[in-house]
Amino acid sequence: MRKFHSALLSWALVGASTLALASSVTAAELTFWHHTYPPATDFIAKKAAEYTAQHPDVTIKIHEDPHGDYEVKLTAAIAAGNPPDIINVLDYLFPQYASKGILAQVDPAAFGQASQADLEALYMPSALSGLTIDGKTYGVPEEFNTLALFLNKKHFADIGVDVSNPDNWPKTWNDVFELSKKLQKKDDAGKTTRLGFNWVWNLDPYWYAQQYWPILVQYGCDVVDASGKAAINSPACVQAFTETWQRLITDGTGGPELATVNPVNALQDFSEGRQSMAIAGIWAPPLYSDEVKADYIVAALPQRDAVNPATLLNSYALAVTAGSKNQKEAFEFLRFLTADSDGYLAATGYVTGLKGWADTKVAKETRGSAVFAEGQKHGSFVWRSPTWSQEGTAIKNAIEQFAQGVPVQAALDQAAAEIDQIRAN
Repeated sequence: MRKFHSALLSWALVGASTLALASSVTAAELTFWHHTYPPATDFIAKKAAEYTAQHPDVTIKIHEDPHGDYEVKLTAAIAAGNPPDIINVLDYLFPQYASKGILAQVDPAAFGQASQADLEALYMPSALSGLTIDGKTYGVPEEFNTLALFLNKKHFADIGVDVSNPDNWPKTWNDVFELSKKLQKKDDAGKTTRLGFNWVWNLDPYWYAQQYWPILVQYGCDVVDASGKAAINSPACVQAFTETWQRLITDGTGGPELATVNPVNALQDFSEGRQSMAIAGIWAPPLYSDEVKADYIVAALPQRDAVNPATLLNSYALAVTAGSKNQKEAFEFLRFLTADSDGYLAATGYVTGLKGWADTKVAKETRGSAVFAEGQKHGSFVWRSPTWSQEGTAIKNAIEQFAQGVPVQAALDQAAAEIDQIRAN
């Protein structure tokens, strides 16, 4: 009898050891890095908790940094050979990251699909194009964005304009700048207390690019020509920047010295009611003050030629790193996370780019969704280059130079020379 009990105990110990070994083999700890955006952080944490409750062998650790710091720290982690499993990456970085072997190709099977074509069929046209290099897709959209013009209805009422009527929306850039003069307020000392309109200033190169890119397209301006040579100093580009970015400086209605700089909420002036018009995405309203939330209107992005609209497409996407030891589990979690299109939109304002996103009850109850859905039809991604960050920095520096009085042509000539040098190295 004692031998029988000993045998049972031995088998139990072997079984327990086997289970422990199996658990250690199958357990996956996913590290998920994301730029700081509180509504998204809360939503991802909620979905991660739901997922790990269903998959107890998976744990998910979320790390975040403000946008400007995020890319610096991510680059350092990758260079140190310690990449996170899942990363949040702007589309302009995909050529650089893919060329360096940083990203894993998306596995259609993890998304329940048999092929690349089936994967693409889940999404709106163009939604994956900014994340696809040489026919290979390296990420899926967390945000498939375009931009629109947000208007503070109360501010416009102050000047006798009812922007609840789309006929009264500013249609062109000239409309924006003329209205900006009327909306601007100053105190007795001449200090601006309310801006009509301003660009986002003093942040990273991509914040600048997503604002100027649709304008450059509207003016027929190429950053680089078909041969790869810089064209940012062409007559079309000089005209585009002179008539839009520089005009605010000339009119005295905007500029970097009037902007509040906040890397977490770049639209703080509009968010808190100190600015009447702002360019933003559908993701912006969750950070607005309660008063501004009650008063904003979403209008179509202004155009140079309203008959031939051009807008921006961008994607703050989710990707799995090639160095991840848990690629299968990481892609399966991304499928679970991004499949909740309505949840993302309601909680964060993000559009995941899945086909039919604008047709749901949640989307139709989201202010401005129809404007954004229409804008997505006329958009394009910023120019593609493995050295985009350096090229974008050259243009950012040029903008900041002519905001301080350097002639537009001279500033763009310098940017073009820098871009050619970057591309030659």
